[in-house]
Amino acid sequence: MKRYRFWIGLILASLFILPAKAFSNGYTSPWLGGPLEGPAVASGSGVYWNPASIGDIKGNSLFFSIEPTYEYVSYQRAGLNPYNNDLPYNKASFHAWAPLPTLGLTFELPENFSLGLGLYAPFARDAYYPKDGAERFNGSQETMIFANVTPIITYKIIPSLIIGAGFNYSTMYLDEYQSTTLDFANPSDENPLYEAKIHIKGNTGPGYGWTAGIYFKPTPNFSAGIAYIASTNYTIKGNTDISTQLAGNITAKSKLNLTMPQIINFGLHFLPTKDWIVDLTEQWINWSQYKNIHAQLYDASNPLANRDMYVLTGFEDILNSKVWAGYQGFRNWLIAAGVTYDPAGIPQNHIYSLNLEFNKMDVFAEVKYDVSPSTTIGVGFDHSIVEDQNVTDSIIQPSSNGVYKANIEKITLLVNYKF
Repeated sequence: MKRYRFWIGLILASLFILPAKAFSNGYTSPWLGGPLEGPAVASGSGVYWNPASIGDIKGNSLFFSIEPTYEYVSYQRAGLNPYNNDLPYNKASFHAWAPLPTLGLTFELPENFSLGLGLYAPFARDAYYPKDGAERFNGSQETMIFANVTPIITYKIIPSLIIGAGFNYSTMYLDEYQSTTLDFANPSDENPLYEAKIHIKGNTGPGYGWTAGIYFKPTPNFSAGIAYIASTNYTIKGNTDISTQLAGNITAKSKLNLTMPQIINFGLHFLPTKDWIVDLTEQWINWSQYKNIHAQLYDASNPLANRDMYVLTGFEDILNSKVWAGYQGFRNWLIAAGVTYDPAGIPQNHIYSLNLEFNKMDVFAEVKYDVSPSTTIGVGFDHSIVEDQNVTDSIIQPSSNGVYKANIEKITLLVNYKF
């Protein structure tokens, strides 16, 4: 029994490889607040896109949007299952809905100052593969949420130039299931007898960062914005359970230190005529700075399970792009459509069930209607054209070779109220 408890301690250490890879590059695209928002648009969504942009809002305002995102993901593992009569692996799949809310409050103050307060989720993920599916040794289920609270102050230096900055207080939540093997001589062994089932149980903790931006509007028909979102450091804590047929159960205290990457948002907003709008947004995410995760485990009843390690990652920087055009010459309506490109940013040989992203091109449309001089409502729809991931050279153990597919649809509902 003591021998297996020692093994369990080692398993608890190795399980942190999974969350290390799970923070993949594809969690965001140029979308938060809706497809027509961006760093050169003066709206409450600027609490994320560009804090300086809220300084161009007249009076006070409340911006609220929710972007329900539907995702269907499937994985057909390559090869045959030696523990099921050498038959092909069953397809593993799940459906998930992820509502992504954004709330921005802005207040115009005397002396060219403005204040803002943002509440939003910059990153989130749900995955619900079967716990006994072909993917379980690389992770089966995961709920991961980042929620930010961002107070902001802006100052209008001259009528055409505004600067702004804010502080990001963030909370991270992680709940995850995966399996691994007690057969350390053969890390690809998936024999159920040696299977260890791991549950990272709702680990939570805070993170801290900051944001700053510049908003430039030399004419009523043109604006530009650029903003920097600093990397955010998180420390999350909780319990991790592990259960086996051979060695029973164990619970260890877990602690994870990680840094989410810095981001640069850039945008141009142009009215070539009084009725037409053209907007471009670029978003760079510095995922390659995410070099390691510091993982620590503590178990007072089993000191051999205590571990302190750094887990390396291999992510790549990405550049998300979005362009749209809109017509506002029909009464109180704005009718717009556009496209985005969101690259996966994960080397294909690192792809697996919970470290999964796709190259995507999104086609979207949104309409906004001014109900009154103080109230605007909007609705939008986005369809993702997703490139399958056909993995043939996986370096993951057990192998994650196979075909991954996804269908992704998004809806935007928003209201903007000035008071």
